[in-house]
Amino acid sequence: MTYSATKTYIALGSNIEPSLNIPRCLQLLREIPHSAVTVESSWYRTSPWGFSEQADFINLVVGLATALSARALLSATQDIERRLARSRGRENGPRTIDLDILLFGSTILDTDDLTIPHPGLLLRDFMLIPLIEIAPETTYPGQHRPVRDLTEHIRYRQILEKYPSGSL
Repeated sequence: MTYSATKTYIALGSNIEPSLNIPRCLQLLREIPHSAVTVESSWYRTSPWGFSEQADFINLVVGLATALSARALLSATQDIERRLARSRGRENGPRTIDLDILLFGSTILDTDDLTIPHPGLLLRDFMLIPLIEIAPETTYPGQHRPVRDLTEHIRYRQILEKYPSGSL
């Protein structure tokens, strides 16, 4: 990469054909212009939250170096969700893919359509634990502490099982 890049971390989740949708999503993330996937966590099987009458999810976190702005990255991730037929019918319902920007460098942002750091990052183990796995020393914006030291904030423990990257 010959451009200035921001380290960002994105959570991926799927409970509709995750063995097909997650690899396809990872490929589409690799195709985002001026960006490169730098690291991928293990895959975690997690219980659903909010609406429990659905299949378990597969969740993971990837590191991405990008020259895009946070807004442009949001647009790119939403485009990937559209391409993978993400439906936003039922809140916390089944989905082919869900992409959430967890951290974008040291950015703190709170708008109607984008909040960074992601508001669920410290509360949900399926977001924080994979992030700690791949970037334990990453500083949480505004707290000046590495993410590995923030597990006391986890309220929702949904991880059921851990798989090596790319395997179910």
